[in-house]
Amino acid sequence: MTFRTPRLTVAVFVVTLAVTMMQLVWPEVLPALRRQPSMIAGGEVWRFVSAWLVHDEGVRQVAFNLTALAIAGTLIEFMLGGAAWLIAYVGAGLAGEISGIFWQPVGAGNSVAVCGLIGALAAWQVMRRDIPVIARLVFPPVCFAGALVLVVSSDIHGPPLLVGGAVGWASKTLGGKGRNGLA
Repeated sequence: MTFRTPRLTVAVFVVTLAVTMMQLVWPEVLPALRRQPSMIAGGEVWRFVSAWLVHDEGVRQVAFNLTALAIAGTLIEFMLGGAAWLIAYVGAGLAGEISGIFWQPVGAGNSVAVCGLIGALAAWQVMRRDIPVIARLVFPPVCFAGALVLVVSSDIHGPPLLVGGAVGWASKTLGGKGRNGLA
């Protein structure tokens, strides 16, 4: 078996880490890139994506989000391929940011985009027959039940989990096998 670098995951990880580190040196980077209501009125729609590059809750948020990106991103890139990865990350991230305008108007972090990868991973896992039944009966139901609870609670992470799940399902169902025939 040959190890291949998950290029998309590594690229997004490095760019996110670099911009997040920049905000430590130049604190004005955070307010310039985060999600906030005035962004729509001011025509700054790019903030729907730039908010994923900075983090407003400190080191714990950065550590969790980048670890989740590395794990879920690598798995999805290998199991479903780069196209599904990109659609899950961007689609879920946008779903989270749009929810954020209503439920959490000011914020930053890539957790909403990473939730798309986690949702895709849960959908991929539930459809695999070569994974032990107990594994298919634990993570995916917990993930999607949690997503529904988050939506009902007006938490911006619920919609991205569901979007990611839809991408994972569509990729597996409509696209057949992913890279290496692993999907």
